[in-house]
Amino acid sequence: MAQRILKLVQGEELRRSKSDKLIANYIERNLAEIPFETARSIATRLELSPMTVGRYLRRMGFDGLDQLKHELRRGSSNPAWQVKGPVDRFREDIREGKLLAGLIQQQIDNLGRIYELTAAPEWQQTIDALVSASEVYVAAYQNVRGIAQYFASQLSYTRPRVQFVDGLNGTYSELLDGSVEGRVLFLHDVRRFAAKARPLAMEARRMGVKVVLLTDEFCPWGPEVSDICLVVPGSHGPLWDGSATIVAVMDLMLSNIIVLLGDEVGERVDLLTRLQNTFGDFES
Repeated sequence: MAQRILKLVQGEELRRSKSDKLIANYIERNLAEIPFETARSIATRLELSPMTVGRYLRRMGFDGLDQLKHELRRGSSNPAWQVKGPVDRFREDIREGKLLAGLIQQQIDNLGRIYELTAAPEWQQTIDALVSASEVYVAAYQNVRGIAQYFASQLSYTRPRVQFVDGLNGTYSELLDGSVEGRVLFLHDVRRFAAKARPLAMEARRMGVKVVLLTDEFCPWGPEVSDICLVVPGSHGPLWDGSATIVAVMDLMLSNIIVLLGDEVGERVDLLTRLQNTFGDFES
């Protein structure tokens, strides 16, 4: 399915005008993202009208973007963390600085959307949950596992009883045994979603654990399985699904928590620094 669409937009018939070329290049370079776009969002990105995008789609043989999405979803699992198409086509853009400039601008735009997130009620609810929890358990999978481990490690400098859980014991019993009240599960998952994430969130809530889910705009089940659902912009990069936006969100959370806890954080960092010096973890 995807190959047929690529062949269409690469043909001369659909690349006659300037707007044709803009839309064709966008579809070609962002094919994996099209199922999550609208005609208006594409038009906005390309500074065209939605009607122009609609006419182009009809020339492709589709009665609107929904029909194109349906065909793409039938033909692809749309995995995340993939190289999106032949890399050769980006080499000229790299040499001219266009590709990197575009990626930087995307990060700037996403940071603007993150600022809006920090003003949402869910943001303060998340901060309050992470500060007041008796214990915080952090979980994530596959490619985003390392990012979540980083967050758990940094959070442990601000407060005690923070643990990353990998589920290798097959039970998550350290989180789900019900022995301690006031636990919080901070679950991080983004497209392509891990098979264990949703059942873990559901079981945690069943056991009385508060679930905070940090996910992206592609998640269809987040609010259903979490007490607090924080949604960040998904990756729309032309080449690779990066993690800069998620890391920025986590760093802002940590900064917010440090300010809120004040001197408590300083005392904890002093304690950890003394222990690090005792066991010789760092050069003097």
